[in-house]
Amino acid sequence: MEHLKEEIIPLFIALANDEQFSQDSVRLLAVEAGITIAGILSESDIEALLLPTFSNAASDKSWRVRFMIADKFIELQKAVGPTIIKNHLVFHFTRLLKDVEAEVRASASSKIKDFCLNLPAESREALIMPNVLPAVKELVCDTNQHVKAALASVIMGLSPIMGKDNTIQHLLPLFLILLKDEHSDVRLNIISNLDSVNEVIGIAQLSQSLLPAIFELAEDPKWRVRLAIIEHMPLLA
Repeated sequence: MEHLKEEIIPLFIALANDEQFSQDSVRLLAVEAGITIAGILSESDIEALLLPTFSNAASDKSWRVRFMIADKFIELQKAVGPTIIKNHLVFHFTRLLKDVEAEVRASASSKIKDFCLNLPAESREALIMPNVLPAVKELVCDTNQHVKAALASVIMGLSPIMGKDNTIQHLLPLFLILLKDEHSDVRLNIISNLDSVNEVIGIAQLSQSLLPAIFELAEDPKWRVRLAIIEHMPLLA
């Protein structure tokens, strides 16, 4: 272990942060290598030795490096301890959700459910409500179709994590916006995940909140959306 900390990690840090690699290929590879190294270190060693490198990657000038860390974020989250998650990773994840590049936002958006699920249970709600939820509300109105489609594929899965009251107060209005989105893949992703919401709030509340919008989609011009409505009729009955 001392050999790793005294020789291997300094070399890794030097390569991961060397700006002379203008093509960013080395920094790209460093993200995955760093996560692997983190898996065999203690939380205190990760914070002291590797965290600055991960922080730099999350704000790297190359969108491909930021995309890579967004893509590997759940692996990173599982490799570090709860203190690092609470004190550092929540900040970096929400910043990736607001990245200037749509590809990065889409990748991070697709990880929202898993990221929230893997937050420390005792502080999950306290971390989601002021940090992740505001970013999710912004993403619902994102200008990029692929970002909204990625969000729509996972946002319903937040219901079991956030609970009935938070779902009714905060998430249902967002579901309704996405159900009426101009892009069919966004609408389809919401309809296809109604089950997870029904399990939390019940069919009565689901019908009262979303049924009018769902009935409108029965005449949707996209056949896949109409098919999804038919497939979920038993749930809505």
